[in-house]
Amino acid sequence: MSLVFLSMIHPKEYVSLQSTPKHVERKLKRDAARLAIRMDAQGEDPAFLQVQVPQKKAAQIYQLLLDIYNSELSEADEVFNCNLRVATDIPIDKFWIIYNKETEWASDLADGIFEVDGDLDDLLEEYDLFITDKKSWDEENDMITIESAKLYNMAALAQKFEAIEGVFKIHTHDPDISPDFDIEISNNNDEWNISFTRYWSSLQNTKSHKWIFKVTDTVTFISESGDEFPDWMKCQLISNIESRF
Repeated sequence: MSLVFLSMIHPKEYVSLQSTPKHVERKLKRDAARLAIRMDAQGEDPAFLQVQVPQKKAAQIYQLLLDIYNSELSEADEVFNCNLRVATDIPIDKFWIIYNKETEWASDLADGIFEVDGDLDDLLEEYDLFITDKKSWDEENDMITIESAKLYNMAALAQKFEAIEGVFKIHTHDPDISPDFDIEISNNNDEWNISFTRYWSSLQNTKSHKWIFKVTDTVTFISESGDEFPDWMKCQLISNIESRF
C-alpha cells in the first residue's frame, strides 16, 4: 500500500487505490471535508472561512482515511465497522432557516409548496440548494431545512441568508443530535496521526474510547485507550474489508 500525497492529487479528485464501496467513499469524503474545514479554521469559527470546501486538503485527508480503511489491521476493521466519523458540529450539507411565517417570500411555503421568491430564491439557485422540509417553530415563525447535494462549509454559506428580510434565525447544527464520535488529525513532518473516538454517557459522566493510527508510507496502529465499552455498544469485528458497513 502506498500513500498518495497532496502533490500527486488533482485538487478536484478523490483517488482510490483499489475498488472501494460507494457508500464507504461517500462517508470518507464527508469526513475529509469536515476535517479540511476544521484544519483551515484552526480553532476559530468556520463561519469566517470561505464557502467552498478546501479541495486539495480534503483530497489528501480522504486518501489518508482510505489508506487506513484499506489496511489489514484488525483495529481498522473495528473502527470502520463501528462507523466512527467526524463530529457533525461542522455542517457540510444542510442548515435551518427560522423565518416569520407572514414574510412575503414565504407565501407558497404556507400552502405546502417548497418554493420561495426574491433574494432567498436567488441564493438557492446560485448554490444549487433545495428546501426539503418545513416545520412550525412558534406562533410567529416556521422553520425550513435547506440541503445541498454538493458539500459546502455551511457555517459560512448560511451567513449569506441572515440579512434577508423575514429571517429570524439561522441554525447550522441539528439540535436533536448530540455528538457520540469524532475523528481528529494532525501532521508533523509528513507523519500523520489520526485518532477515532467514540463517546457515550454513563450515570456518572461522559466516557470515551480512542484508537490512534500513524500514516506515513504505511499505516501503523499506535494505541487503543479509554473506558471499556458496555456490552451493548461493542461492534462485531469483521475481518473481510468488503463486508464492512
